[in-house]
Amino acid sequence: MKFFLVFLGTTTLLQLSKEWFELNAARQKMLILEKEKIDAELKALANQVNPHFLFNSLNVIYSLVVNQRKESAEAILKLSDILRYVIYGSSTKLVSLSDEAQLIRNYIDLQRFRVGKDSKISFEFTGAPDRLEIAPMLLLPLVENGFKHGIKGDVDHTFLNISLTVEAGKLFFVVENNKGVHPGEEETSSRGVGLQNIRNRLNLIYKEDHSFTIDDAGNVFRVSLELRNLDSKNGNMKNKDL
Repeated sequence: MKFFLVFLGTTTLLQLSKEWFELNAARQKMLILEKEKIDAELKALANQVNPHFLFNSLNVIYSLVVNQRKESAEAILKLSDILRYVIYGSSTKLVSLSDEAQLIRNYIDLQRFRVGKDSKISFEFTGAPDRLEIAPMLLLPLVENGFKHGIKGDVDHTFLNISLTVEAGKLFFVVENNKGVHPGEEETSSRGVGLQNIRNRLNLIYKEDHSFTIDDAGNVFRVSLELRNLDSKNGNMKNKDL
């Protein structure tokens, strides 16, 4: 009886151990597949951003060249810097926040060639971004959306206000622009696709550590983004595997 009980206990433990290892292996496989799925979705979303951004920038260059503007050479250099960042920076999981801010500045300078240097565009960057990193090409589409739907037509009656603030492990990014709809333009539809793209990327990367709000009331369109639990020392999200 003792031998039988020892044998039964041993075989039971072996069976349980085998099942535990099989279950653990299955869980690891599921995690790998889920990560691969998320990576594929992020690449697909990023690929939706870059061509759109490139086409808009090329249109600006084309307009300058056709009108034989002397700023054409400077605009081409700006575009070259932007494309270098887009090609090499957007292929990584994280980029320097300082570099992302410089990308926004270059993009604004490039767009000024189209809308005029006297247009009402402001960009304020406050806080200490040292070693802080975020997902690439996350902020620029919001700026691009403001140019597309705000800075157009008569620049005397349009504006675009951009603010980027870093404090206590949090990032705040706000873009405000006037509403401008040209006849026959599908404003809501085209804007919704781009903003939904950003929302999807935020949900995949930052999950519960972000908030993204849209205020479409009155004559001002405003998008607000907050990223939380950012670690400036380690350059990424605390305890998060991006």
